[in-house]
Amino acid sequence: MQIEQLEYVIEVAKAGTISKASENLHVTQSAISQSLSLLEKELGVTLFHRSRTGTIPTVEGQKVIQKAYEIIKVIQELKDEMQTEIMAVKGELKLASIPTFMTFFLNPMAAFKADFPNVNIEIKEQETQEIIEAINQSTVDIGMIAYHVGLKNITDDLEFKPLIKGEMKVYVNKNSPLAIHDSVKPQTLINQTIVMYNGDYIKWFVNDFLNQFGPLNILFSSNNTDVIRKAIINNLAITFSPDWSTKNNELQANNKVKKLHIVNYDPVQMAFGLVHSKKRPLSASSKKFIKYVENAFQTKDLFTI
Repeated sequence: MQIEQLEYVIEVAKAGTISKASENLHVTQSAISQSLSLLEKELGVTLFHRSRTGTIPTVEGQKVIQKAYEIIKVIQELKDEMQTEIMAVKGELKLASIPTFMTFFLNPMAAFKADFPNVNIEIKEQETQEIIEAINQSTVDIGMIAYHVGLKNITDDLEFKPLIKGEMKVYVNKNSPLAIHDSVKPQTLINQTIVMYNGDYIKWFVNDFLNQFGPLNILFSSNNTDVIRKAIINNLAITFSPDWSTKNNELQANNKVKKLHIVNYDPVQMAFGLVHSKKRPLSASSKKFIKYVENAFQTKDLFTI
């Protein structure tokens, strides 16, 4: 049984003839007749007495027509309710993300916009500290950041929703002498040439490492992840990165890079997720958008580089 069949039943009953119902619905008479015949066969009853003068509902047909009215009414009420909700979710939604994870916003943002076209979305690319400041100053509604213990003292007024978690690792070219083993000691890393992503969470890790073990030989730092990846692939240097950050890039996909665990060093746990203010209630659009992002991570419906 299809909604379309119920609509045909109602219109034929109102119009009195299939030909008139055909004109009103802008559907061919044969399409309506065939649809009614299939419904009659499915229900095992005759809905209309057909004659040259018109179509008259049978006793069973009158019952079906009444139920059809009730069903169509409920469906229309549901449509109206959903449309009201869509119209209610409007205004501006201001987002910010650290550069490496800007692409994580793409699919959920596109899906959200398709469902709620009345929301104007603005998205910025910023570092973690900038995002935190922007949220505290109410210029950003939702941020996407990498969370680590170094942020604890400045996020008391923020709510953080982790999406994925990971641990800091070392990534080396598979032809590097370091690639012989699955792990590396901090003292060994001091003698290596390093390239690093110029992000808050990497800077914090490097500074913490430096305070414990001494200076590192940094070739360069950059916000361009493609340049960093090429430096590793060409065996010019090694790099640090949380193990979750490589799930959506080509760092290991080409089978030229190996991930190493850091031993004799407390594992640095990090999380990647959404952040918003505890002081300001979330708008309807913000609450909806968070659900779309969470669903994208649960279903792995993410943009893959």
